[in-house]
Amino acid sequence: MPAASVLPARRRSSSCGPSELARAGAEAVKELIRHTSGDDARPGIVVSIATAGDLLQWHPHLHLITTDAGRVSEGTWHPLPNWDGELLIRLFRERLLGSLLDKRAISQELVQKLLAWRHPGFSAHVGEPILASDKQRLEDTAAYLVRNPLSLRKLVYLDGQKAVLYRSRMNPTLGRNFEAMDPPEWLARMSDHIPDPGQHRTIFYGEYSSRVRATPCPPEAGLAAPDAPPRRRCSASWARMIAKVYHVDPLVCLRCGQRMSILAFVSDQHSIGRILEHLGLRSSQQDKPPPAPEILRVAETGDGWGVPASWD
Repeated sequence: MPAASVLPARRRSSSCGPSELARAGAEAVKELIRHTSGDDARPGIVVSIATAGDLLQWHPHLHLITTDAGRVSEGTWHPLPNWDGELLIRLFRERLLGSLLDKRAISQELVQKLLAWRHPGFSAHVGEPILASDKQRLEDTAAYLVRNPLSLRKLVYLDGQKAVLYRSRMNPTLGRNFEAMDPPEWLARMSDHIPDPGQHRTIFYGEYSSRVRATPCPPEAGLAAPDAPPRRRCSASWARMIAKVYHVDPLVCLRCGQRMSILAFVSDQHSIGRILEHLGLRSSQQDKPPPAPEILRVAETGDGWGVPASWD
């Protein structure tokens, strides 16, 4: 599955939100795959909306990871022989300009001028295919898709000059590899990339959408449908995340180094306490803190103050 980065023109419009931008990219990929795989082919697409350039300037673009094939109604996958980057960007441009035109964000005359350019005004990079068995490369590509807009390693604060210096790669448009700003300007530029409440920056389409994944697959020909759905195996993603954060695999025995299997989950507090006490892992109970002084209320005709009992 190749990872494609589709970059629209650097134009900020309040009428066309991130969802329309992501939808235009997903529809362009779907149309490209259907050119070869058939009109009913449906790929799996993950779109990540990015808004920052190398120097944290406003530069909206899309990062995509998609299947290298489309699934047809019979359930089989039809692979795409090759990815045409020029056709992909033309399809994306048509759908994005059509969305802006429907929302009256641009005029028909401007659309005609943009279509008459020798350069399309957009660009697309199609990455190399990734095998399904290459889990590490898939994870690295997915992490790149949803990476943060800025890096603290590139950030330098000059306290004496009250300035912020942000370094990155050479920007061909600006002709430099850094940006120098005062702190308020830096905060303003950084806040541009904070999404609005409820706004999603990673969207799933096609075979990866929630609606499709929730639909059960039809039974194969010649096989009767089972009476009850098969029981799903409990995911061990929690153990993988613990190992990723703390660099310790919780399913590996510390004594013998062998892989452990989960027999049961104990949630009763009394049972947990007895197990910890038997293993000598339960901490000694500390003395309870002294009780707080009681509060006495005066009569209703008084001032309504609370008087501690120790004052009597």
